[in-house]
Amino acid sequence: MSIFVIGFNYKTAPITLREKVYFSIEKLPLYLQDILSTGKVHEAVLLSTCHRSELYCDAEDQSVARDWFLAQGRSVEAGLEEALYVYQGEAAILHIMRVACGLDSMMLGESQIFGQLKEAFSESCASGAVSALFHRLFQQIFNVSKMIRTTTSLGACPVSIASRAVRFARELVPNFSRSHIALVGAGETAALVMRYLADCVTTPLVLLNRSQEKAVCLLAEQPGCVKDLEALPSVLCHVDIVFAATSSPTPVIHESMMQQVMITRCDRPIVLIDVAVPRDIDPAVANHPNVRLYCVDDLKQMMDDTKKGHAHALDKAFELVQQNSQDLFIELQSLDKVAHTIRVYRDQVEALCQVELLKAKEALEQGIDANRVLDDFSYAFINKLMHAPSVKLREAGKAGRFELLRFAKQ
Repeated sequence: MSIFVIGFNYKTAPITLREKVYFSIEKLPLYLQDILSTGKVHEAVLLSTCHRSELYCDAEDQSVARDWFLAQGRSVEAGLEEALYVYQGEAAILHIMRVACGLDSMMLGESQIFGQLKEAFSESCASGAVSALFHRLFQQIFNVSKMIRTTTSLGACPVSIASRAVRFARELVPNFSRSHIALVGAGETAALVMRYLADCVTTPLVLLNRSQEKAVCLLAEQPGCVKDLEALPSVLCHVDIVFAATSSPTPVIHESMMQQVMITRCDRPIVLIDVAVPRDIDPAVANHPNVRLYCVDDLKQMMDDTKKGHAHALDKAFELVQQNSQDLFIELQSLDKVAHTIRVYRDQVEALCQVELLKAKEALEQGIDANRVLDDFSYAFINKLMHAPSVKLREAGKAGRFELLRFAKQ
């Protein structure tokens, strides 16, 4: 058992690097198939969110898994290797557990990461990249995460990038409740943004998405209208704030678009909040003096507020994660040792069987009676199978280790 975590997050890599190495959920089966084809990685789960890209794996060789991860950033000119971290064994389990509980997130205690990790695990299961070890590992981690959110106040006021983005905008924009707002995207993060906006905005929302059907369903219970992404330039001409949260691999708002938009707006200021990775809004857009552009990394300043509000719950959660990760590591180590012992014993038994089976086949070829051959095979195999255990049991009896004798009887 060699469990590894290989990856980078918002602490080690800026968004300019994180968006270059991103494992989209749609392509996970291809990535998983590729890494398993190395022959050195036995189980794997890949997770990519706004704040991290990580590989969790059971591997014979750490360097093979690490090199594979680095190879996914071929387009990155520099910085990826320096940003990479590697955890092994108990440290790896501790890290995954902290991630699941939201204790390694920019917004400490955020709840969205739990669902993202479960989705990544489910994709790995569906792709055949998970076996007994990772089934046990992740089910225990999910159970611990649920327990921590239930037994501490961490789950009482769940936070997420979406909730912090809306709060950020509220503190940034005067008369936020009466602002005209557009939301680009209709995925999980966009749905959360919409939910938080519903509590604090009185104006109708403009929702833009490639799939009209999905957007209509999302907007069903909130005043507003749905538009195709092609209408984005015209929408930008009239709104005050834009939240962008698509899964597009390339920006949906680019500099040339905004240049035309700002001419139409007569340079009236606009706030753009990009909560997507890879980013939905070209950073060059911020070059215009009346465009205020913010990305997920700009929300870091709100992290201290989260720490203060959840100080006691966070301390308790960190303590529980530390203890449970140690217990889980010991449990998995024990199971691994038992499995290894069983494999070794089975190999020994099969080797003994093959020797006697070969003798039996030779006897049959010589025309010896089949019943006699079977009797001889059975006698010889049982004697050889019992020889080593018999010797050890006699030694245990002489040493007064009678608990072993009682165990053998069972």
